[in-house]
Amino acid sequence: MEKPFQLKLIIRRVAVSASMQWLKDAWQLIKQAPMVLIPMFLLTVAIAVLLAQHQLTAIVGVFLSPFFTAGFYKTVVGAQQQQDISIDWLFKPLMEPACRRILIIIAALNYLLTTPLLSFHQHLYQTMKDASAANVPLDSTVVLQLVLLVALFALVFMLFAYAVAIAYFLKEQRLVVILQSSFIACWRNVAALLLFSLLSFALVALTIPTLFIGLIVVLPLLNIAFFMSFNDVFALQVKTTNDGVLEV
Repeated sequence: MEKPFQLKLIIRRVAVSASMQWLKDAWQLIKQAPMVLIPMFLLTVAIAVLLAQHQLTAIVGVFLSPFFTAGFYKTVVGAQQQQDISIDWLFKPLMEPACRRILIIIAALNYLLTTPLLSFHQHLYQTMKDASAANVPLDSTVVLQLVLLVALFALVFMLFAYAVAIAYFLKEQRLVVILQSSFIACWRNVAALLLFSLLSFALVALTIPTLFIGLIVVLPLLNIAFFMSFNDVFALQVKTTNDGVLEV
């Protein structure tokens, strides 16, 4: 009888300069399949914008988002493996029942955590706007609230940054393990991710002379590059054992 195996999840600490390699690799993929990856990303944005026009359809958009993210990532993997990819790959995760439950849970929790933060942001923005209009210096409480808001947004980002990829590609169904893994991956590689953020802002700024038309290429590039970071940060190691478990 074959022994069950243990799937051990290893979260690497990559070099700060790795972010530049993610962008280079992403650019090579864009050049390899521009007529699939760019239109696919634009289709995702178009669907999101259309659904956001009404409160009820916006909720549908929230729950579709992780499926479209998984579909885009799946297409990137297909391009890496020289497969015959097409735009309809975007919808493939919707047809896969194995990942449906966990992706819906991830979407719901992300929405529940993000919504009050956005409301807090709106309130804080209005407070700062009123203070600026009245030419009154900001109260120390407002400054502390601003720092807290940034910290909370950063925390939510770290919890969900790799959540979809972990659930879809690593087949993890335990929400706590998914969020923990995503947070640890971001924490261990915060320097590389900060550099990636700076490079991302620089690339977006370069599209200003084109009236932001260049975002048609830059945004898909950045999304692919971030998925490259997932490939770089996470590794799997299989060992024979008496228990089939996933360790972080």
